[in-house]
Amino acid sequence: MDSVPHSASSAARQTVIEASRFRRWLCLLCVLVGFALIPAACVRPLKAQTAAEVTDADAFSDSSTTEDLPVGYVVDIPLPIVGDRDAIVAGQLEAIRSGTEGTRPTVILNFGAETGDGTGSSGRGSQFERCLALARDLIDWVPHARLVAFVPKNVEGHAVLPILACEELIIASDATLGAAAIDEPADDWIMTSYQNVSAKRGLLPTAIVRTMLDPEAVAIRVQIQDSATPETVGKEKATQLRSTGAIESEDSLWDGGGLASYTGEQLSRYQWALGNASSLLDAAKVAKINTSLRSVSQLPRDWKPVQVTLAGELSNVRVNQIIRGLTEQVEDGCNLILIRLRGAKADMIQATRLAEFLESEITKDVYRLVSIEAATQGPVGVVLAAADEVVMVGNATIGPDVEAVGNGSPESIHRTINELATGGVRPVPLLAAICSPEILVKEFVHQDTGERAIFTDWQIEQQAGADRWLEKRTVAGGKDIDLDLAVRYRLIDSVDGTRQSAFGRLGLEQEPPELKLSWIDAGVQLLASQTWLPRLLMMIGFFALMAELSAPGIGVGGFLSAFCFVGFFWLEGLNGNVEALEVVLFIFGLVALGLELFVIPGFGIFGIGGLLMLLVSIVLASQTFVLPTNSAQLSQVAVNLFWVACLALGGMVGLLLMHRRLENSPLLRWVTLEPPTPEMLEDRDGIEATRRLENLLGQNGITTTRLNPSGKAQFGNSVVSVVGTGNLIGEGIPVTVVEVRGPLILVEEVEA
Repeated sequence: MDSVPHSASSAARQTVIEASRFRRWLCLLCVLVGFALIPAACVRPLKAQTAAEVTDADAFSDSSTTEDLPVGYVVDIPLPIVGDRDAIVAGQLEAIRSGTEGTRPTVILNFGAETGDGTGSSGRGSQFERCLALARDLIDWVPHARLVAFVPKNVEGHAVLPILACEELIIASDATLGAAAIDEPADDWIMTSYQNVSAKRGLLPTAIVRTMLDPEAVAIRVQIQDSATPETVGKEKATQLRSTGAIESEDSLWDGGGLASYTGEQLSRYQWALGNASSLLDAAKVAKINTSLRSVSQLPRDWKPVQVTLAGELSNVRVNQIIRGLTEQVEDGCNLILIRLRGAKADMIQATRLAEFLESEITKDVYRLVSIEAATQGPVGVVLAAADEVVMVGNATIGPDVEAVGNGSPESIHRTINELATGGVRPVPLLAAICSPEILVKEFVHQDTGERAIFTDWQIEQQAGADRWLEKRTVAGGKDIDLDLAVRYRLIDSVDGTRQSAFGRLGLEQEPPELKLSWIDAGVQLLASQTWLPRLLMMIGFFALMAELSAPGIGVGGFLSAFCFVGFFWLEGLNGNVEALEVVLFIFGLVALGLELFVIPGFGIFGIGGLLMLLVSIVLASQTFVLPTNSAQLSQVAVNLFWVACLALGGMVGLLLMHRRLENSPLLRWVTLEPPTPEMLEDRDGIEATRRLENLLGQNGITTTRLNPSGKAQFGNSVVSVVGTGNLIGEGIPVTVVEVRGPLILVEEVEA
């Protein structure tokens, strides 16, 4: 190839070289900088949780709005009564007696307590021996407590016997009580036992009790002359009174032909029941006691409490900090955990993790009180499944988050809550409705027993004999849970004007201390809350990587880029966005780009594939889902891509305006080769070296390394540093010297 005169082409060639080099760097910089800023659109901020940042509109104070009524207790009696359930109830009553020495408290015995799925047995299948033992224990309790039986739904079988041993009865108006001998015919021993219990307590007339045991028995209500109140008698007694003419009027209550069951409305009308109520809250009102009923575990004792305020977003790092902090507190002797819900938000995964911890072996001996103090929406409500007591404060509400997405299918939500609510009292249907606005809760009535229960559509499909349940109405779903419904099915236990009311029932005189973060956790949370930091680290990492690629060996640029990349994924991992997939894609993307730059010349499949893997890795690391599954997630992807385009355009404009300054800056001056200064050319040794290099002008040689764009080439026996003027040139490619600019030798690939 003919040599190119230095005087005529120097300026033009320099312009071409700089333009070619700048275009390559500009293309890569703009793409990578744009990718680096993608998380700006989708990383969710993590607000530090401190007591000072939570507005406490109902701060603990000495003023109280609690009703000036006697304190009452509740003891749940799940049906049927089998095994050691009678002994468990007796033990709870003994604990109440010990904790209320010198008083005679009111104890509501909740027959048919919910099992967590919104249903409860009618008592059929209860063992007579266990029921008789419990009835005798209750009779012995007359001096120590006022026992009130609460029957929210139908009760039959021998579970009727301990109800007869109570001092008073409160029953739902549509519930029934009776059919005591439905499981086995009543022999003389059974009949005598029922009559003795009934006679000692006098809750129901003996004639009424007999109709529940003997299908041939009848019950007649008669008004006897000179008697102020009517009597309920059997067939023989009625016949005797008629023969003497003592009956003024009579009303048949049961004509025989089967085992009798009486509705709550009937029992209340004839004043055998204190009143009608369908929930514990209403039952407390009927019993004229404080509506915030205490359980056995709420008896005043030497509490060592701690409270956790949940407000804002509950990220993975925040949940980890809560779990670590509470674990340390329990190990130090904490026996009371107060969870304050103040508008907290959480996805299903984080809410489930927190709930699982609260009901784990670590906290099994700890009393867990959840206080709902502000509008609570979405999966964060599943923590109620792990609570021993749930209090609604003031005008707070609880319900689904209608704007939430990605919390799972109804089936997965139900399975998760079923695992959490095992052995608990919180209703699974209502917990499921809180987690997803798409889940509806409906009330059903059993065609055979008349039992009422609530189910979701998914639950009713799983029920044995689902065709026997008749749908009545939709009671919850897509909006805040009705307060009466929540109390009736024990999603919440009580409604209080202030938190002081709940604390007072526990015997606390001051507000528990807030769970404090260690200085390490506080520092980590501060870093994780800086949404701009991951983007900055990624941008610096790519700049440092490109600088490292321009110089041989591993230097400051390589170390800095590795540090920034690790920092990016660590911060996103703290926010729960990073799994193995994102890291693997990122590493393979860098490897593919390395192959494209150092092994395979040109810009082909490895370069494009590497950039795509980097893009996918960074996008996945900045969001909680992998593939969009609904319109909201698709919109989020569209917004992210829009920001990518805007940020890439901004990076390109900035690079066009600043590339001259960047090349001359102390930090980036070493990225590219620069021509010698006049002072350098005045040096004698430099001038002699330049003259020797000018002899290479027009000579042909072979590259010994890849020109990217700088590298090495051999001319004769000499190996010198050269710079390519066009595309990247691979190793072993023939080249020719087209210009010598001081120590800078410019070459072009020899065309075949």
